[in-house]
Amino acid sequence: MRLAIFGSTGMGGGAAVAKALDRGLEVTVLARSEASAAKAPPGVRVVRGDALDPVAIAEALDGVDAVIQYLGVGGLGDGRPNDLVPSATRLIVEEMRARGIERIVCASNMGLPDSGAFVFRRVLVPLFARRLPPILDAKVEMEAVLAASGLRWTAVRLPALKRGPDRRTLKTDATGRATGYSIAVGDAADFMLDIIQTPAYVGSAVGISN
Repeated sequence: MRLAIFGSTGMGGGAAVAKALDRGLEVTVLARSEASAAKAPPGVRVVRGDALDPVAIAEALDGVDAVIQYLGVGGLGDGRPNDLVPSATRLIVEEMRARGIERIVCASNMGLPDSGAFVFRRVLVPLFARRLPPILDAKVEMEAVLAASGLRWTAVRLPALKRGPDRRTLKTDATGRATGYSIAVGDAADFMLDIIQTPAYVGSAVGISN
């Protein structure tokens, strides 16, 4: 399988690249700088460019079978609105449709309005993560782009990603509701790769955690 992974320089996207290579998949990534390109693991096809550049996206999608989108603004962001994720998702979706690529799995977030994470949204975010709401707003818009895309999409709603060894235990909710407050970054990557070649959760959001 030939896979394009957007957001490969982040913790989650980097884990997805490593796990995909371990499975023998062919991986293409997008790198904004020479420094980022130099950090790509051996065997990865690197396309130089930005996730908001239609030309770079088209090159990254050339010849691939499916897409993992793990884009984000890094950490909790700066508290200001940022449309990187939905805007890039629109461009990716448009190019996928043009090329007949059907399958896309995107990293979303626990805390979206229908995720059932009441304590997270009403208590933890106001107290400890006041910069997070613009990120959640962007993921709401991203999921709307996916829902209107006509593609075989899945949004994986993630809690806090944790570094360290895989726990290899997973809780899932096919309705997209929160299942817990953290997940090992490798477990999240494995889940995305497990479902990308299957009909599981197509056309829906799914909540996962350890």
